[in-house]
Amino acid sequence: MMAVRLLEMRRVLKETGSIYLHCDPTASHYLKLLMDSIYGHRNFRSEITWRRNNAKGLSYKGYPNNADCILYYSVSENFTWNRAFLPHDPEYVKKFYHNVEPHTGGRYRLDNLANPNKNRPNLTYEFLGITRVWRWTKEPMEQAYKDGIVVQTRPGGVPQQKRYLDEMKGMAVDRLWTDDNVKAIQANSKERIGYPTQKPLALLERIIKASSNVGDVVLDPFCGCATAWIREEQ
Repeated sequence: MMAVRLLEMRRVLKETGSIYLHCDPTASHYLKLLMDSIYGHRNFRSEITWRRNNAKGLSYKGYPNNADCILYYSVSENFTWNRAFLPHDPEYVKKFYHNVEPHTGGRYRLDNLANPNKNRPNLTYEFLGITRVWRWTKEPMEQAYKDGIVVQTRPGGVPQQKRYLDEMKGMAVDRLWTDDNVKAIQANSKERIGYPTQKPLALLERIIKASSNVGDVVLDPFCGCATAWIREEQ
């Protein structure tokens, strides 16, 4: 059933297109072989683990079956990609962005300005009494110091760069989708229409935003198992 459909989906996909195939762990290894043969193993991008909900039913032997697979393939190397981010964890912010600007209230952390490549003569110089191989050339470094972006927290200390929290996009979404934003639809959800494997809107939104741009055509051949979502310009 899936083989003929996957062939047809390959036929209609543009060279910049991608395909996401959701399945459970009992079928993922078979479907991955199919996907490799149709889309090419070099176009395999990731196997996403989607945790639908928290573990339940602890009375039986074995690990709870509360996660599925999403096989992500592209048609070519020239695939559309928009990286997705999640909000920073409050504990992470508290631990790493504990510095606060007194006038603006902006949170920031101090970052290393040393260059990991030690063989860079054009980036090797003395700055504020410290000689290092720096990330920047001397002129931008001096300007950043004047602007208050580079600071020396104590005499003789190694200069560091201020990185502000509001300049960071958040935590990059990886292949483990365990956040509450994409949990399976609950019984009391307004989205719920009664289809047993209905996908949450947030799950489809994450996939579509990551692999398409506004105005692109998106095909959902199984209608999100009873969910259809159309992306509109905000």
